Amino acid sequence: MLKSYIGIFKMEFKGELQYRAKAISGIATQFFWGLLQIYLYMAFMTSDTINGLTLSQLSSYVWLGQAFFAMRFITMNKKIGKDITNGNVCYKFVRPIDMYDQWYAEGIGQKLASTLLRFAPIIIIAIFLPPNLRLYAPVNFIAFVLFVLSLILGLLMSHTISMFAIFLTFKTLSDKGSVGIVSSISNLLSGVIIPLPLLPLSLQNILNYLPFRFISDLPFRIYIGNISTHEGLIYLAIGFAWLIVLIILGKNLIKYALKKTIIQGG
Repeated sequence: MLKSYIGIFKMEFKGELQYRAKAISGIATQFFWGLLQIYLYMAFMTSDTINGLTLSQLSSYVWLGQAFFAMRFITMNKKIGKDITNGNVCYKFVRPIDMYDQWYAEGIGQKLASTLLRFAPIIIIAIFLPPNLRLYAPVNFIAFVLFVLSLILGLLMSHTISMFAIFLTFKTLSDKGSVGIVSSISNLLSGVIIPLPLLPLSLQNILNYLPFRFISDLPFRIYIGNISTHEGLIYLAIGFAWLIVLIILGKNLIKYALKKTIIQGG
C-alpha cells in the first residue's frame, strides 16, 4: 500500500517540475515582493532593531519566506476541488486506497517540486545583495540542521492544514471559498503576512504555541538565531505533536465527509 502513495507522490512531483514558466514567473514575483517588504520595514523602523530583531535578521527572515513561499502556501489541487463540486469524486470510492493519504501524497509532491524549482535562484540572488538587504548565513551549523528539520515540519504542517480546505469543500461545495478561508487564517497566524516577531508580545505568546507558526516562523527564526537551539528543539517537539493531532483530526473529518456525501445525477 505504501508503494501506491509513493507512486502518487512521484507522479505529482514530476508533473509539477514541468511547469518551468510558472516557476520563472514565481521567482520574479517573490524576488520583487521580498525587496518591497524589506524597504517597507526599513521605512518604518526608527532604530536598528524592532522587538529584538535586527534589520539584517529581518531581511534574512523575509528572503527565506520568499524562497520557500511555495512550500508554506495553503492551496488545494484544482482537480480535487472540481471533482468534489461536480460529483466525480465518487469514482475514487472504488479504489482500494485511503483518499486522505492519496490527496496528502499528491499535495506534498506538488509543493516540494514547486519549491525546488524556485528556492535556489532566490537564495543565490539574495546572498549577493547589498548589506541590510541580503540573505545572511545561518548563525551556526546546529541552527542550520534544526532549520532543515523545521522546514520539513513546515512542509508537512502546511499541507496538513491545507487538507482542512478539502473537508470544507465537501461541506460548502465551494473550493475557492474554502481555500480562501483556510489560507487567510493560516497566512495571518503563521507569519506569512507579518513576521510574528513584529507583533505585540502578548499576541506572540499565544501564536507561538499554535500550529500555524510551524509553517514558516519557526524555521526562519532558528536560521537567523532569534530562537536558541534549546528553544528550537522544544518547539520542534511541540510542532510534531501538533502535526500528529491535526493529521488524525483531518483523516477523521474527511472520512466523515465521505460517509455523508450524496452524489446526485443519473
